[in-house]
Order: sequence, then structure tokens, then C-alpha cells
Amino acid sequence: MPSIEKIQSEIQELEGFAVDIAAMTTQPIKMKSYKRTYERRARERHTVADWKRLRFRDAYPDCGVTVLLSNGRVASDRMMLARVRQSYN
Repeated sequence: MPSIEKIQSEIQELEGFAVDIAAMTTQPIKMKSYKRTYERRARERHTVADWKRLRFRDAYPDCGVTVLLSNGRVASDRMMLARVRQSYN
């Protein structure tokens, strides 16, 4: 079972942006591999909120997530994933 740090690394590798994951429970959490769940990155035209709703919350319902820009600032939920990824280039 992957750790939160491993999932964060897998998301960054596949999606092209960093995230900060926080467990929303004190109980042990079963986490499945992000790379095994999703083979392709989310669409550029999706917003951060879309990504959270369509990918993250389905895969990790007991966790919260913050999407980070390359400078460490938090990406707005309305920001397009294309713009988030561009911050890393």
C-alpha cells in the first residue's frame, strides 16, 4: 500500500504538477497507486476543481488535496490545469 508521499510523487510524475495530500481521518487509510488508477494525465482544459472532483476524490475519498504551482503557492480551484502545468516549465 503506497504512502501519501508516494502518491504525491506519482501524481507529480503523471500530471505534471505537485500536490499536498492530507488525511482527513486518524484511521489507517488504504491508498491505491495513482499510476495504476490513471494511465494518462487529465485534460488541459480541466480546472483544478475538475481534477479534484473527477480524479482525486474518487480515488482517495478520505484525503484532502491542495494543488501547488511551481513557486509553492496554492493553485485556485478555477485555474486551468494547462496553466498550472505551464508554471513548471
